[in-house]
Amino acid sequence: MKNKTIGVLGGMGPGASANLYMEIIKYSQQKYGAIQDIDYPPVIIYSLPLEGFDEKGIANEKLVESQLIDGVKKLESAGCDLIIIGCNTVHILFNKMQKAVKIPILNIIEVTKNKVMKFGYKKIGLFASESTSNSGLYQNNFKKDGIQVISPNKDQQKILNRVIEHVMGGNQKADDIILLKDVARDYLKQGVEAIVMGCTEIPLAINQTHTDIKLFNTIEIIVQSAVDFSL
Repeated sequence: MKNKTIGVLGGMGPGASANLYMEIIKYSQQKYGAIQDIDYPPVIIYSLPLEGFDEKGIANEKLVESQLIDGVKKLESAGCDLIIIGCNTVHILFNKMQKAVKIPILNIIEVTKNKVMKFGYKKIGLFASESTSNSGLYQNNFKKDGIQVISPNKDQQKILNRVIEHVMGGNQKADDIILLKDVARDYLKQGVEAIVMGCTEIPLAINQTHTDIKLFNTIEIIVQSAVDFSL
C-alpha cells in the first residue's frame, strides 16, 4: 500500500521545522527500520515566514489566521493526506485551520495529552511561549482528563521568551540550559511530576540528557503520530 503523504506547516520557526523533519527521519529508522529512500514517508514541507508572530507568540491574530489557513490549503492542494504543524502556539487557531481543509490536521496538544496520560502523571509543568501559556491551550485541555498544568509565572515566562528568541536566531547557549533547569526545579517544588515542552523551539535548547526530570518533547510526539499514520 502506498504510504500516505505527511504535510508539515512549518517556518514557526525554521529551526524547529528542520528539527521536526529530522525527527521524522530518525523515528522512521528506529520504529520501521527505514534504510532505503522508499522506506521513508513522503513529506511536503511548507516553511511559512509567518508575519505578525514573534518569540512571545501571536502579535496580530487576524493576520496570522489568514496566513495559516492559506498554508494548510496549500498543503492539501499539494496532495497531502494529513497535516502536522511545527508550532504549539498557532494551535490557538486549530479549529479554524481544520475547518478550512478536508484532510485531518493532527493536534499537538491532544496527542501530547494522550502520551502524558499513558505515564499516569497528574501534575505537569509547562515550558511554552507567552501566547500559549496565556491562552490556556494546555491547561484547559489537560484539565478535562484530570491533569493539572502549572504555568510559568511572569519571571519564568521572561526566561522562556528569552530562550525561545535565542533558538529562533540560532544563539542558544549553555546558560539557557541552566535557566530552564532553574525553572524546572521551581516546578518540582510545586509538586510537578514532569514537564511538557509546549514550544517547538525549547527542545533545541534543552533535552533529556540535561536533566533527570521527565521531559515531553511535543515535536517527537506529533512526529510519531504522523509517521505511524503514514507507514
